Amino acid sequence: MQRSIFCRSYNLSLVLKRHAGHSKWANIKHIKGIKDAEKNVNFTKLSRQIKVAVQEGGSLDPNSNIKLQQVIDQCKRFNMPHTTLQSVLKSCQSDKSNARYHLIEIKGPGSSIILCELFTNNLHLIKQHMSSVLRKHQSKYSDGGAIHIFEEKGIILAENSKLSQTPKEELMEQATEHAIESNAEEVNYLEDNVLEFVCSKTYFMQTQDLLETMGYKILNASVDYIPFKTQDLGTSDYEMYEKLIKKLEEFPEVLRTFDNVNVS
Repeated sequence: MQRSIFCRSYNLSLVLKRHAGHSKWANIKHIKGIKDAEKNVNFTKLSRQIKVAVQEGGSLDPNSNIKLQQVIDQCKRFNMPHTTLQSVLKSCQSDKSNARYHLIEIKGPGSSIILCELFTNNLHLIKQHMSSVLRKHQSKYSDGGAIHIFEEKGIILAENSKLSQTPKEELMEQATEHAIESNAEEVNYLEDNVLEFVCSKTYFMQTQDLLETMGYKILNASVDYIPFKTQDLGTSDYEMYEKLIKKLEEFPEVLRTFDNVNVS
């Protein structure tokens, strides 16, 4: 079913098949006040994403490797120390582990679908280890094809200090104009005056740059897998799904997870 791509009645006069909101960023405090333990985990995940970007982009130069530039920008937003960042980049030159990026599909509780990004040099072994976790959470590996219910979109969380005292309705009117001017397809109000801009993967970097020229501070930016349609879960299935996601993300080889679960 098609719906306006602009939530909460702020329509950009475009149409897109997708769901409302993004569960990952439902709590902005997760972005604004990350604990040290979480920060260390994020640094580890970001370090692996750097290695993936170098492999896929074929260069250690962010000027010629846009994927690497995206991850480096993210590292800076999470306040990764410069020495740590340089150390990770240097290690990419001598890395002999043959670790590779993989995307696996999982059938989760209640007909949910989960995509899991991995970075490992032994996919067979990590899938064996994950199998027991899946069985305990009423889940299994998908035979393929689940990727087609998702599309890749740029997800940009931003705030604008110039608009911090602006009433919500007026804030969204201005944000709508800024979304149009920056090639964003959608903008949602989350909380604490933080806005979520959704854009085409093609315009991901350009949209960020344009938003920054308009006075926005980028809190988080990533290209995510967004489902065309979400899946509602019953209480028990939802609890099982939450536990499964937590267990999957405890694997050091797991970079990120995405799903089609409706959390609204």
